[in-house]
Amino acid sequence: MLSDNLENECQEREYFENQYHELIAKARGLLGEQPSHRRELQDGSVASFEDVKAGGSKFNCVRLPKISIPTFHGHYQHWLEYRDTFISLIHSRSDIDDINKLHYLRASLKDSALLVIDSLDVKGDNYANAWKLLCSRYDNKRLLVNNHVQALFNVEQIQKESSQSIRHLIDITNKNLRALSTLDQPTQYWDTLIIHMMADKLDTTTRREWETHRNSLNNPPPLDIFMTFLSNRADLLETLQESKIIKSQKYDYNKSNTNFLADVKHNQNSNYNINKAQNVYEKVVNCPMCNQSHFLFNCETFKSLSIEDRIKKAKDVKVCLNCLRPGHMENRCNLVSCKYCKKRHNTLLHLHTTEPTKPIVSVNNFANSTNLKQLTTPPLVLLSTARVKVDDSKGVEHLARVLLDNGSTANFVTTSFCGKLGLSRRNESATVTGINNNISKSTQSCSLTIKSLYNDYSATIECHILPQITEALPSSFINIKDIPIPSELNLADSSFNKPATIDILVGADVFWSVLGKNSIDLGKHLPKLYETKLGWLVLVSFLGIRFGNNCALYVSGGTCL
Repeated sequence: MLSDNLENECQEREYFENQYHELIAKARGLLGEQPSHRRELQDGSVASFEDVKAGGSKFNCVRLPKISIPTFHGHYQHWLEYRDTFISLIHSRSDIDDINKLHYLRASLKDSALLVIDSLDVKGDNYANAWKLLCSRYDNKRLLVNNHVQALFNVEQIQKESSQSIRHLIDITNKNLRALSTLDQPTQYWDTLIIHMMADKLDTTTRREWETHRNSLNNPPPLDIFMTFLSNRADLLETLQESKIIKSQKYDYNKSNTNFLADVKHNQNSNYNINKAQNVYEKVVNCPMCNQSHFLFNCETFKSLSIEDRIKKAKDVKVCLNCLRPGHMENRCNLVSCKYCKKRHNTLLHLHTTEPTKPIVSVNNFANSTNLKQLTTPPLVLLSTARVKVDDSKGVEHLARVLLDNGSTANFVTTSFCGKLGLSRRNESATVTGINNNISKSTQSCSLTIKSLYNDYSATIECHILPQITEALPSSFINIKDIPIPSELNLADSSFNKPATIDILVGADVFWSVLGKNSIDLGKHLPKLYETKLGWLVLVSFLGIRFGNNCALYVSGGTCL
């Protein structure tokens, strides 16, 4: 009886499996016969039944990140990249109607590029006209070729060998040569010319190494040999730099431990062991001012004291007056001294001294110093500064500190910040005249776009390139603890009271275009706040001197006046 039931169950199981596989086969056949109906996935992307028939790879693979539509500001060197990407993502898509294509187009254009199609109404019929207008404006082969060739000539000279500078030279060269090749230029015959141009941009050491390598070759080298040499050179420098950093960190760590243990041994019993020294170190990390876990020089309470009180407090708690750390005295300190007078004390403890027979006036580079009276203490100069966003050559945003100067007739950017952005430079000679007819020269210029941190304001400006615009502003730290600045305001420069470098100086044109109508007077002998599109500016008066826009720059020569 048991044997009969087992046989019946096996037959029933076999029949079920046959029916199941037959139905699965029919279902797959029906799915394969369906037309290309689309169904929406959860993330809004589109897939067809062909994808399922092809093995369902689009459902099984890792979901790729979205491709963003590039932004075009009207610079010719970015046009080809923008055009090809927009055509691939939007223009050639048959499933997007013209009205949506026009919206995508307008959203991807900024500044001068947007002005080309700004007069067209937002209607589907106008998309073809808008795209035609944009291509006719920027798809100019002659101008594109000139722009990319000029970019090759404007590559920045490498002053000191570094892997970053060499890789930047490789990237700029390859990028412009690819663009010129796309524009049907015979770049395959330019190897000798390009090698000569780029070798001239190398630093002295790398240039000597290249000449040595080239002399070992029988024939003139092609461009790929030159690029391979530069790439190998960059790899070598990067490896040496990393090794140097690791050794430096080990040396600093060992030196710090040696000095600390020597101080512990000098001040405590010589029988203390390393574990005891470590316990002492953990105890002295606590701030003697507020008992928090930081050193005295990082204590906000300590910084809020007057300089005289800081000196007294540092002596009372018996810390090193040079580095404000415990465990040793200033005559045994290995750290740097005061950045103002170079004496053996911390910058936070520096006292401004004056000569009784001479007036002392603190004037930054290019600052207007007229109508200043003799003072018993030096004034603190506080100019109008703001923080802005600036796009580099690849569209990545960087934070920059801007000085707004309503007395300047031109805009300026530092050489280091321009190099950080990787912007194209133009050869343009100009003379910069400041106070007392002090004259400096600018031989290059560039274009950049500044953006507000708080709204959609942006401006594309032409800047002359200078090694340095001014010293760190303000000249020293200003305590604003007792200044009642409303917390709900967005300050143009939230760190206006802390010394920091200036990356960009913008002149009168930008200054008056961002200045708003509202202002807030905080009271007598207190700052006055002015509303701008970059945030609220803080203008302060100390010792009867108004710290506003007292910088005056005039530019002549070239195309700037």
